[in-house]
Amino acid sequence: MKTIDCDTHYWPVAFLDEVAHAAKGEIREVDNRTVAFYRDGRLIHRFKTTRWNLDERKKMMDQEGFDIQVLIPDNRPFLYELDADLGNAMARAFNDFAAEAVRNESRFVPVSWIYLPDMPNAVKELARSIEELGIRAVKVTGGYADRDLDDPSMWPLFEVADHHNIPILVHPAARAFEDQVAHPWLVGASRFEPMRFLSSCIGFPMTYMHTITRLVFSGVMDRFPNLKFAFFEGGCGWVPFLMRQLDMETEHRSYAEYEQAAGIKLQRKPSEYFDRFYVAAISYEQYLANTAAEWPNHRIVIGSDFDHGDPIATWPHTVTDVRELNGLTQQDQERILGGNAADLLGIAA
Repeated sequence: MKTIDCDTHYWPVAFLDEVAHAAKGEIREVDNRTVAFYRDGRLIHRFKTTRWNLDERKKMMDQEGFDIQVLIPDNRPFLYELDADLGNAMARAFNDFAAEAVRNESRFVPVSWIYLPDMPNAVKELARSIEELGIRAVKVTGGYADRDLDDPSMWPLFEVADHHNIPILVHPAARAFEDQVAHPWLVGASRFEPMRFLSSCIGFPMTYMHTITRLVFSGVMDRFPNLKFAFFEGGCGWVPFLMRQLDMETEHRSYAEYEQAAGIKLQRKPSEYFDRFYVAAISYEQYLANTAAEWPNHRIVIGSDFDHGDPIATWPHTVTDVRELNGLTQQDQERILGGNAADLLGIAA
């Protein structure tokens, strides 16, 4: 069984050379291990060489015990508030570079980036990245502006993903119920000051519970029967609670009330849709065995948040953490460390 790290961040600085837009920004060297990315004279983010150097990543993967990394486009340089021409140019250049960089690499899974606010071009770019570049997953940061993932404006994108049977990887740059274009501290939101950590500490799981509920009760999961979503950096301990909560809601109020209010007839119990929601555990979730037991046929995957230094990051000890968790069966270990991710991404187990 291959071990698969589903949450690693990737930003190959050289792709920026291929972006034909005057406002694309620039890379400045900080030292021989770190660069800084500036746009409009403002520091966007600093990156270590491990953010793009695949040889360095392989060495750290061997140390960690992962066979495969999923290369998720980094959030900060790709925010949705960019000019549409720049956003689309960045997406195309990134996808071209990522696909070529791993063409002969069996240990890396590239992920498509799309500029979501321009939906017609986002749909075209997703189709191109699948059909021409061979990329088999797409990352979004949730919905955009005031639109959540279930909004009908998202459906053209879902049609492409459903047709090609590729997963949508959700790694937000926004937090629960905030403007979804960027990190709150980048767009002037003040409600998290001076406790900015709350936005990621509780914002991710809150956002995911909200999003999954909408995806189920809007009928999106019925409309697109091949559609799969994966959610990162929010842990998975909340999943059994949400499954029971949604089932109890429909049992209490009855399906008929929802059908009358929304004009939608769900084809399954809410909890049964969770066979298409893949949720990344954090290796320090000591209750992971209970979560797996409470989620029949679970879709738990694992992510280390490589190469960040965030509190959510668990490399280089993610695999050993999972292996040493009390009560987690060998079968569940294998599914969490690679089996479920192989199913999600269409990788031969």
